[in-house]
Amino acid sequence: MNRSLLRLLALVLPLAGLGSTWLWTHVRAQQGTEWDVPVSGYDPRDLLRGHYIVFRYDWPGLDPKIGAEGQPILCLAGKAPRIDMTHPQFGFDGPAEPSPETCSNPVKSDADGNLAQGRLYVPQDKARTLETSLRDPRQQGVVRIRVREDGHITPLRISFRPRPPAPSLPTATP
Repeated sequence: MNRSLLRLLALVLPLAGLGSTWLWTHVRAQQGTEWDVPVSGYDPRDLLRGHYIVFRYDWPGLDPKIGAEGQPILCLAGKAPRIDMTHPQFGFDGPAEPSPETCSNPVKSDADGNLAQGRLYVPQDKARTLETSLRDPRQQGVVRIRVREDGHITPLRISFRPRPPAPSLPTATP
């Protein structure tokens, strides 16, 4: 082989490897089931770190005493994109790997071990409008997430709907 062919291969092979890695990652990120999760509370975007909104997931049906903080795996029940119920996945000795028999739609925590909050990057021109909508007590923010087979969450977008009425507390009868 001549030297020019070896130089060309030395340049093309790493680029081909990088391109195939990017393609594999992109295809994998596009796979999964999309779910709508209500959100509550948020932190305004931080201009030093980019344009994003940090919010707290309000997992439907999850017992507030348990909460999502520190939960490694949650199971979603319902028909996508609507979540009817959320519950933690436990085994005999604590958190367990889900099986299709026990949890058909697992959601796993990220590297920080956090299923309580998420971060959604937003375009700069839409950030101010989203902040205003999130502050409106009549609006309920709903984040569309994509959940891969391995349980990894990717927030996709946020939309708003009228906030449902608060559940009424039962009154004692005399």
